[in-house]
Amino acid sequence: MLKSRDAPKMSENPFQSPTYSTDSSRTIRTPSNAVLWRAYLFAPGVAPIAFLLMLVIIFFVAGIFGIDVNPASFLILPVLALTVGIAVCYVVAGVIGMPIAFFLRNRGQLNGYTIHGAALAWAIVFCSAISLLSVRDAPQQAQQLGYLMAFGYLMCGVAPPVLLSATAFWLLIRKHGRSHV
Repeated sequence: MLKSRDAPKMSENPFQSPTYSTDSSRTIRTPSNAVLWRAYLFAPGVAPIAFLLMLVIIFFVAGIFGIDVNPASFLILPVLALTVGIAVCYVVAGVIGMPIAFFLRNRGQLNGYTIHGAALAWAIVFCSAISLLSVRDAPQQAQQLGYLMAFGYLMCGVAPPVLLSATAFWLLIRKHGRSHV
């Protein structure tokens, strides 16, 4: 256990990135609150916008190959992505992601691995809960297989956008909060 004199020292200036000093020759700069909030401002919107771009590409590619696309779905899906999708992404990132980011930053463990690990862990918990809810009324023999199928299907849809937003968050932190070790 660390004694108080062995604990990392934190910078007292609230307008500067907190600085942790583990010894006299090495100082680790962590991102400031402003950098974390700036990353939060842009990162959650990345997944719905990427989904929207993917829909546009699919629509044009389908048109080139002569594949029929339901025009109503092409109108409804982008509207849902831009309204419900963006709102949900910001709420989840604000309620779950930002507290985790501040916690990791305060412990000096905010890095790409921990951000992506936390995002993947959230995706697994969310998909597990939804999968359990979706098979609760199924017969006992079908519950296990149904759970695994629902979990796999949901993970294919949930994990990539969550990890994409986590990557955007990490890249924005690195870009705006240049750390020097």
